[in-house]
Amino acid sequence: FGPKTEVYVDFRVDTAKDYPHLTPIIRENLQREHITRRWKEAGMQPDDIGIICDIDEVFTRDFLLALQSCDVPQFRPGQDCYRPEVTGQGLRFEMASDCSYPSGFFNHPDALLGECIDQVGDIEIHPPGIRSYAKGEGGQLLGARIFDYENVHLDNPNGTMYQLWKPWDVRRVDNIGRVYENGTEKTAYHFHNFFNSMEVFRNKYKTYGHSRGDADTVPLAELGKGNKIVSCLKGEMAMGRQSFDDIEGRIPILMDASYNEARKNELIKELEDDEQRIEDLLKAGQD
Repeated sequence: FGPKTEVYVDFRVDTAKDYPHLTPIIRENLQREHITRRWKEAGMQPDDIGIICDIDEVFTRDFLLALQSCDVPQFRPGQDCYRPEVTGQGLRFEMASDCSYPSGFFNHPDALLGECIDQVGDIEIHPPGIRSYAKGEGGQLLGARIFDYENVHLDNPNGTMYQLWKPWDVRRVDNIGRVYENGTEKTAYHFHNFFNSMEVFRNKYKTYGHSRGDADTVPLAELGKGNKIVSCLKGEMAMGRQSFDDIEGRIPILMDASYNEARKNELIKELEDDEQRIEDLLKAGQD
């Protein structure tokens, strides 16, 4: 715990490399499969708590402290693992503190007890259920869990205990156990695309699970959430954006006035340079 915590950083080789046309969502969640394997190798126990999240998703400090110190029903031993996760309600920021989208609440991270986690819990108590495997290239690599209430028996073969949870299961059911503070307040943050340059932003979209081969040459607004970034940095109040001053409740401690202004000015300059580069590319292609 604390400074004595062992930290593991793994580079994962994509097991789907032989499937170049694999759907992005399958590829992304195959990468997540390594999480529980690493937890098992690190000695995770059934009474430990696992948090499934992307690197840019965090619980608020107060909520994380509450999870550590309060009696959380989902963390009590003897779970049937039907819906075992505690989920945060997060406020999403796009690249800058002044670019937040309250209408776009996301429901992550997710925390659950080790006894309900794949590779960690007891498979004799929680036997595997039926999964749905997609057709097409690589569809057999990762089966989707069946959450259909009319066929709930497929998820609990022995009639009482449900199967262990893979990371993809957790990400797919992201509105169960969701905790909001005072009904509307956030208990998590999503710092989406918080890169230091547009070059790094473009590299993400060229190389990650949902990659685009033309990410170096298309207008920024055509890449992922790039339309929101461009609109925000140009001062437009569009697509559900709210200004930083209008955010209610707690905010990340980093985001004071001096940081917000410096970050905004830095990104405006990055955007101007990026737009000029794309314009030059287009002119060169016409010559």
